[in-house]
Amino acid sequence: MSINFHAQQNRGFLFSVIEEIQRKWRERFTDFDPERVLSILGLERDERYLYVTYYDDLFRLRLSDGVLEKKLKEKRDRAGYIDLDSGQKVDYDPYWTEDVYFNEAMSVYHILYHVKDEPRFSGEWLTNENIINSNARTDIPDPLLTPFSAKFSGRTDELKRACEAAGGKTVSERGDVCFEFVSFPQIPLRLVFWDADEDFPAQTKILFDSCVTDYVHIETTGCIIADLFDRLEALCGDTPDRSV
Repeated sequence: MSINFHAQQNRGFLFSVIEEIQRKWRERFTDFDPERVLSILGLERDERYLYVTYYDDLFRLRLSDGVLEKKLKEKRDRAGYIDLDSGQKVDYDPYWTEDVYFNEAMSVYHILYHVKDEPRFSGEWLTNENIINSNARTDIPDPLLTPFSAKFSGRTDELKRACEAAGGKTVSERGDVCFEFVSFPQIPLRLVFWDADEDFPAQTKILFDSCVTDYVHIETTGCIIADLFDRLEALCGDTPDRSV
């Protein structure tokens, strides 16, 4: 099974939908001591929270109970809500929400959990499949990359505009479209897209530094790719395709 399979299947779903996994990760980070990751990842904290930037969004981990929140682009109007169990009004910060998507949550939790004490950066760019298997087959349809390639077949100009709007930087490597993005500040990735021609269908490759697993689990890279695709497709008015 492709290491991108679960990331593709979980696109568009809130982390709270899978309660058992949400509970496991919150428990894992309850009473979390951030001192080790602060220096490794260059993060900021205050008395209650640890802050993590992922793509263009700011997340915070509540140190007391492991709850992950995302900063909203706009302030919510409501000042509180009624808790169904207690019947009491509960106040919350109008600038933050616990409604975090599954792949986002996994990416943030994983970099805090899996980062090594002295992570490296090699400068060698590889697909995530090739990072774990240098002989990985490239002729098998990928559940995450193949639908994206088909979606943007014949739409290279639109894809380029979306990449620019998502903060990507053009890199002259190869392909009809090639941009570099920053997911976490420590984890850049490159999108290389070849449009379809008379001989081959459209194809997409996503490249990471070969030492990316010094920061995250290898399957986290699928989550990072899926979140990039979500941003690009949203900019083009598209929605994720889970048919493959």
